[in-house]
Amino acid sequence: MKHFFVIVVSILFYNCTTNKNMIYGKYVWDGGYDVYESIQIKSDSTFEFNWHAGLAGEGITLGKWKVNNGNLVLNSFNQSSNTLNFVVLNELVNSKDFIEVKIVDQYGPVFGANCELLFKGNNVAFSTSNSDGIVMISKQKFDTIKITFIGKQEIIYLLKYKDFNFFEFEMLDKVDYLFFNNEKWKIKKNRLYSKRVKSIKSLEKNYYEKVE
Repeated sequence: MKHFFVIVVSILFYNCTTNKNMIYGKYVWDGGYDVYESIQIKSDSTFEFNWHAGLAGEGITLGKWKVNNGNLVLNSFNQSSNTLNFVVLNELVNSKDFIEVKIVDQYGPVFGANCELLFKGNNVAFSTSNSDGIVMISKQKFDTIKITFIGKQEIIYLLKYKDFNFFEFEMLDKVDYLFFNNEKWKIKKNRLYSKRVKSIKSLEKNYYEKVE
């Protein structure tokens, strides 16, 4: 009986190891019109995901993978919750009778950024930054500052002290990065099926195919 148990365990371990080894390799999806993606499943339980979307840009995501119940489970090393979107350089109370917001980036003042003041989710004021990166708005009740500018990450700042009326923010470049948080891809022979492309019925090929 003991020998039989050892044999069964050995077979199960062999099958599990074999199935895991079979998934190693590069899988590619081609969406046409210069849009394509690939994922490299590596033997050290890491992956490299590459995407290209024509003029819209391209990017690379690195992370860890595992197999669970016939699914490939992906987790990127970077997660959206621990990614810095902007930098608060200053926030204080000054003697001016208006709200002043200064917006800069790594090169200096940002001209033409859109700045909104919100209160309980509703817009209460709107203006754009001048050539010095300054926005000046008459004093009013607000709890959130929202700033947007093309090519930069959106700023959503929650007011920490109601009497603050001067703020300085540094905008950061948009990061061409796709986050994976326990994302499950179905494994079927030499194909991977992801919700990213599986739901697009018009595509001739809505799966990632193993090429190497």
